[in-house]
Amino acid sequence: MKKHIQNIGIVGLFAIISYLYVWSFVRTGIIYVSSDRIFHLERLEEAYRTLKSGHLLSYISTYSAARIGIATGQGYPSINLIIYGLIRLILVKPVVSYYSYIMVEQFLGLIVAFYAGWVFFKGSKKSALIFAVILRTSTYVMYNDFGRADIGEAWALIFVPLALIGYYLIVARKEYIKGTLILSLGLSLEIYSHILTVVITILFLFIVYILHLLSDRKNIIVEIKALIMSAILFILESLIILIPLIDLLRAYGATPGSLLWDNYDYSPLKLIQLSLTNAIGMDSENIGIVLLLLTFMSVCFGRKMSINMKKIYVTSVLLLLFVTNIFPWMLLQHTPLKVIQFPWRFLSIGIVLLSVCAVVTLNNMHFLKIGSIVLIIIPSLIVMIGSEQNFITSEKSMYHVARSDEDIASPWDKLIDFNNYDEMLSMNQKTDKNTYFTYYDYSKKNAKENLESIFNHEVSIGSYRKSISNKDIESGYQEVTYKLRELPSDSGRLTLPFVIYDKNNYNVYLNSRKVELYENKYSQLQIYKDKNLQNIDVKVKYIVPMKYKIASTVSLVVVGICILLLLYIRYKNRGILYVRQ
Repeated sequence: MKKHIQNIGIVGLFAIISYLYVWSFVRTGIIYVSSDRIFHLERLEEAYRTLKSGHLLSYISTYSAARIGIATGQGYPSINLIIYGLIRLILVKPVVSYYSYIMVEQFLGLIVAFYAGWVFFKGSKKSALIFAVILRTSTYVMYNDFGRADIGEAWALIFVPLALIGYYLIVARKEYIKGTLILSLGLSLEIYSHILTVVITILFLFIVYILHLLSDRKNIIVEIKALIMSAILFILESLIILIPLIDLLRAYGATPGSLLWDNYDYSPLKLIQLSLTNAIGMDSENIGIVLLLLTFMSVCFGRKMSINMKKIYVTSVLLLLFVTNIFPWMLLQHTPLKVIQFPWRFLSIGIVLLSVCAVVTLNNMHFLKIGSIVLIIIPSLIVMIGSEQNFITSEKSMYHVARSDEDIASPWDKLIDFNNYDEMLSMNQKTDKNTYFTYYDYSKKNAKENLESIFNHEVSIGSYRKSISNKDIESGYQEVTYKLRELPSDSGRLTLPFVIYDKNNYNVYLNSRKVELYENKYSQLQIYKDKNLQNIDVKVKYIVPMKYKIASTVSLVVVGICILLLLYIRYKNRGILYVRQ
């Protein structure tokens, strides 16, 4: 009974922390300016309208990104967005739904971190609780939620501890079956939200394991078997993401952008300064004052650490230096590593390791008693709320709420509230120019050469060229209908502002009659228009390939089996413990 009360208390505490995490923002009713906000708000809208239409996933953008059919859903995982769709269907209001979604993310993050900590600290709920709070209130987590508004990366961060503890169980604890299952699930849950996070996690684990083999090769055969099995399970669990992604990269030449590292100025001093101020605004990548202080304090208790803990501490400190410009990143900018875009993304691993070290340090300081735990949690929450208030104050002083048509047409640096949210979306823009919404990521390679024309919804036939307005475009699930009026009477190929990836996956209808589709050199949709046909409706519909449906089914089944196996292992271990008692 006491055990159940403890668990309920911990879940209740996490619910309170999650509410406080977004409280400062909800009460203002504003979605604040951040680097990736507009892109992800468009993705959220796509997910909401997709779910509203009775479907779970979309592969092309027909409600967002100016509705030109860009394959954002193929290149950027959106499984985590289903939760937002459910929240929005219930709450309706977009701003409240947005922050409720972040609140759910934080709650799940605390639960997953607690579980990972509970496994690592061998059943110590106190240690797991402190680990979860320190990790999830760190500024790097807050930065992804608010300073960047990167909902993909923010959700992927939830499952990084799960992947790391799975690896740890295999290599350090020799719990091969359990570790294999947890590692594969952790990685697959990461990729369901953000591809680069799982790439970084795998790269880190690969390097760490190579270093591990330099000092310990006693169990190399069984370890490699477990890691290979975990990799196989991960691939099967991730087919829902990998199959569409491979098509996008291999066949269509559509890739996310990469950055040059010549001017990478993220110095150790900048990391420390930002951490001391607990900044969470744009371009404020840091670990926060709590983790920074505990990292320095850990040096004093290094002698009390176990061998494994010393390895974790040294790794975490080296990782902090690794993400700065002390490491010669410019030498790697023309290698495959450039796909990670920002070296500081490795902080997603660093904050987990540093949080583990922080708990060990606090334990060595005898700070894991009930009273002391309160003294740790409350300051962490105070610092968290203080950072949010500073962020809000700064944003309000620099930006204003979008009100005019000019503001709405260029919303990147405008505050968004309930009154202007719908107008801000690309599908509701009144201007004839949509240049702001020209997202190059995931566009087909040859379409990028004519994206401005495509995003401005230019229709052409012969020498005739005209931009149609949003009111002449109707969206549906994976389909768009163009209502074209007063076209020239000439016959010929009519070019529409819609990108075609594989013509075999599309059906086109002219005035409800299925017609043959063509592509121009920019991969734009074309149909043949007969003479004197001036007022027409053209519908283009994307047909989800059967292999995508099969891949989704396989992933769902394998994930379900892995979860059931973990539950069985848990049940079996409980039975053994009960018999021993």
